[in-house]
Amino acid sequence: MAVIPKEPLDWLSLLHLQMDEVFDYIARTGGGERWGECEYLPAVDIFETLDEFAVEFELPGIEQSDLSLKLCCNMLILEGVKRDDTRDGVSYRCLERRFGRFCRTVEIPPTVDLGAVKACFRQGVLVVTFPRLSDRGKIIREIPIEQGDDNGRD
Repeated sequence: MAVIPKEPLDWLSLLHLQMDEVFDYIARTGGGERWGECEYLPAVDIFETLDEFAVEFELPGIEQSDLSLKLCCNMLILEGVKRDDTRDGVSYRCLERRFGRFCRTVEIPPTVDLGAVKACFRQGVLVVTFPRLSDRGKIIREIPIEQGDDNGRD
């Protein structure tokens, strides 16, 4: 069941997630292969509680040293590589696993503390959590408009 956003910024986040799902679907169904894209694409779960916002990346068979996690403005960026571990000299009857470089981005809502982000990699799952801001009044603030003088104009 879809969650209907209540805040205007949450609508933008929802649109971003839906667009990611469309492109992920195209890549998974082979549509991306027409453009030479045959990369690994990790599954992502995004959820929130009253206390935190969390992102979970499913990364089976990937070493922690092959991952890079960055925060740029309000975007969480996970880059990495799933190394090809197929066996030489073997004739595969079925090979559904994908390998290669990947990059996933997730927009982080403005209601979280970006400075207190934590990441934990355990059993092939990377969990990134952001605690909620205690004072949500910091998200939107009123900017006073001063009266300018006309002396500086020509």
